[in-house]
Amino acid sequence: MRRASWLVWLLVGGVSAALFAWAYPRAFPYAPNGWQISSQEATEIALERLRSLGPPIENAYVVTHIVPEALLERRLLVGPNRSTPSARQAREHLGRQVVAWEVLVYPPSALREEFAYQARISTQGEIQALRVEVDPKQAGGPLFEAAARRRSNEFLASQGIDLAHFEMPSVRSRQLETRTDWIVRYTDRRPSPGQSRHGVDVFFAGDRLSGFEYWFEDPEEAEVQQIVQTQFTIGGLGGLTILFGALFLLAFPFLKRYHEGLIGVRRGLQILALVLITALVSLFLLARPSSQNIGFGFAARPQMTWIFGFFSLMFGSVPSALLAFLSWSVGESICRERWGNKLAAFDALFQRRWNTATVADSALRGLACGITLAAALCLFNLMVQEWNAWPFASIMAANQLGHGQAWASLGLGFVWGSLPLLLTTFLVILPLLVRRFGVPIGAALATLVTTVTVFNGLMPSPVTLGFAVALPCAAALVGLFLAYDLLTVLITTYVGQVLFAGGSLLFAQDTNLEAQIWVALAFGALPLALSLRALGSDREFVYNYDDVPPHVKRIAERERQRVELETARNIQSSILPDLPPRVGGFDVAHTYLPATEVGGDFYDVLALEDGRLAVAVGDVAGHGVSSGLVMSMARSALAVQITFDPEVESVFRTLNRMIYQTARKRLLTTLCYAILDPKRREISYASAGHLYPYVVGREGRVEPLESTAYPLGVRLTLAIETKVAKLEKGDTLFLFSDGLVEATSERSTEPFGFDRLEQSLARHAGGSVQSLRDGVLADLKKFTSGAARADDLTVLVLRSAA
Repeated sequence: MRRASWLVWLLVGGVSAALFAWAYPRAFPYAPNGWQISSQEATEIALERLRSLGPPIENAYVVTHIVPEALLERRLLVGPNRSTPSARQAREHLGRQVVAWEVLVYPPSALREEFAYQARISTQGEIQALRVEVDPKQAGGPLFEAAARRRSNEFLASQGIDLAHFEMPSVRSRQLETRTDWIVRYTDRRPSPGQSRHGVDVFFAGDRLSGFEYWFEDPEEAEVQQIVQTQFTIGGLGGLTILFGALFLLAFPFLKRYHEGLIGVRRGLQILALVLITALVSLFLLARPSSQNIGFGFAARPQMTWIFGFFSLMFGSVPSALLAFLSWSVGESICRERWGNKLAAFDALFQRRWNTATVADSALRGLACGITLAAALCLFNLMVQEWNAWPFASIMAANQLGHGQAWASLGLGFVWGSLPLLLTTFLVILPLLVRRFGVPIGAALATLVTTVTVFNGLMPSPVTLGFAVALPCAAALVGLFLAYDLLTVLITTYVGQVLFAGGSLLFAQDTNLEAQIWVALAFGALPLALSLRALGSDREFVYNYDDVPPHVKRIAERERQRVELETARNIQSSILPDLPPRVGGFDVAHTYLPATEVGGDFYDVLALEDGRLAVAVGDVAGHGVSSGLVMSMARSALAVQITFDPEVESVFRTLNRMIYQTARKRLLTTLCYAILDPKRREISYASAGHLYPYVVGREGRVEPLESTAYPLGVRLTLAIETKVAKLEKGDTLFLFSDGLVEATSERSTEPFGFDRLEQSLARHAGGSVQSLRDGVLADLKKFTSGAARADDLTVLVLRSAA
């Protein structure tokens, strides 16, 4: 069965590779698919040809990078497609200018704008521009128009430019303080797309030839510029917004879960280190060309490389590494609850358990699906071309290939650029959305998030149609995660991005350039290479108890304890009575608030056959499971004893002996027990170490019913004295536990105390038993300001209904 499965994936990958090879050149007609020269070769060509304009610079600082002509590319894509030979020839000529190497030569201490030489070399090695910057204050000799035309013709011919394609040149002059500069403009006869014009300019500084460059003018430049600018904004500011927004949102759940012991950081720190190391290597290799488009007036060009590296590290690499750390730490704790199997293959790589079918199957699926994803992106881009929606090959080439180290920008760039966002999306956002809204709605919402986080820089323009292309691809990634696992999604995204952004290198005519994308793809194939021997086998990566991270063990142990406590709480709730508002002719109100899941307080109210009422409130020292067990035992014994013999002395004697024999020297237990006789209007009572109850008159009189004895279980025999008190009509009996008077606020250690309790009882004495209870609890809440309870709290209020 496994063998048939991986054969299917191999077939899927092969078919997708063929589709990609067919669709890519059609989706990117102006990508440098015939790439012939590398960054190093472009530099050598430029330095050699620039010698014709002036002497070389000693200790020069040379920067070589790709310059994208996005405006020209957009015009070629959407302009009228005239099929005349001349129009096709013009498009081919302009198409070679869409992506080109730019070589800038700086003196050692020059600013970014103060380069000495500039050259532009097409990816086929054709010279497109050669310039030498001449100081405006430097004097120059005179030059006449005829001489300027003649020298321009000779210079262009020496550069291999066919003058037969151009109209008669025009000459413009610009007067400087010490010389006159000249521009000889040649306009190409071949038709341009739309109403645009193109050609070549030759420059003179006085009588000195200072170079040439191709030019392109478009009357609809503002409209096209808006589309290009939107694409840049979405790719640049959008990415930073997502990065820092995700960091901010993940910080809070991380701190909360880490404080609760639900998060481990070992694997997260390993991922952080991986992301940070790849980012540092990328900066080391790519900082010089990447920093060309930024500048500060005070910094020389070499210094700008270091400044760019610092800011990229602080505001790009470090935040990305932190996001990877937070997203894995938080996401792992979320996924372990339901989707722990989706992390197995990815986790196996870090545990170096590569030789398993778990890793091999995920890696093979990822490779096949990655090729399919790249092919699908190309096919979708072909479909929307009818509505003038195209991807920018020039922008992707500049971002991914224009640094001379494509393997680093494509491969390492994924680790520190895309991996943190992928972990955030699939380990945090998707599980939370599915848990909150269910699989269909949660997956749909996660697809929208994936569209922005994963396909942000791969969409065609305009943006509306770009989303239409990216949405089905994002939905496919969400489906892969739900159906398979995290490693499958990561490899799929990696291979898809590398092929789509760097596919032009597969068609390069330079073997060194072609090798760079194969190196990048080899990174994605590495998990499969490590686990190839296990492909089709039954060797699974299964979590053993020793493999489970310590924080996951803590989570499991806490869950077990939670279930046990919940069971104990339910049992205790069934033991303690839920009293009705009237029992045996007495109005009753009660409250029981345990400090933890299982409390130590207990109470009971039982109507006796002779019309009297037995009332008890007890308290086992402390709270929690041990107190709850003793409480349950004491309450059960109390109910049995009252049924057998409810008299005060008998109840205390029986409970004291039982607790002494089972819980002595462990947990002190106090008890206040009373029998109310409504006919005689009297109460017989005693207290074993418990707080005295109060008799509250309607007029606000508050009297304690004092009775003193050792707590239950301290001695084998308990000396108890039954006391009797008369009750006036309308008197209320108020029993409580020490959780009421010992409660404190968050700002002070001063307890609520007996004085405040008596004042509260007097203040609320005139109402019903419910209003008396609620009034006292409201005064307590106001005093404690909502602070957490440190002990169990029980209140029992009774009044004769006659």
